[in-house]
Amino acid sequence: MLRILGASFAVMGKAIHQKWLERVTYDIDTADAMYATGRHIYTVFMCQQAIEKSFKALMAFKGMEILPIHNLRRLAEISGVVDEISPEDLRKIDFLSQYYLNARYKEDIEELAIEITGETAKDYLNFSKEKIKWLTRKIKLELAISFLKQAAKRHSIH
Repeated sequence: MLRILGASFAVMGKAIHQKWLERVTYDIDTADAMYATGRHIYTVFMCQQAIEKSFKALMAFKGMEILPIHNLRRLAEISGVVDEISPEDLRKIDFLSQYYLNARYKEDIEELAIEITGETAKDYLNFSKEKIKWLTRKIKLELAISFLKQAAKRHSIH
């Protein structure tokens, strides 16, 4: 299980970005469960969902509007981090984007599933966990910077 929430997110009430991060945890745990049962297409789908929600958590933290977009590269662009992602990782992000399954027919899913071996699913599961940790660290860093700026501002007033 990947746990990404911690004491650094303790703020008054539950911040919107924290709610998104809770969904990320649920989705990546579900991806692990799907992998354990050999349901590789759903492993990859849940990885796509977890990364999508990670980008949306970052957007929520930045106070940006959360748009109903599922393309991971586009979300990386909107959230302002696309330039920090390597070309190889962008290819993986593009691959995962095609596995958003919301409105697919069974035949489409079966066709997509042909490409997903256990090895492929494990690779994307590990990749997704790395990207989630990276995005979560970005939020924690920005949160810490925000707190420090607030503290400095309060200190300079007195």
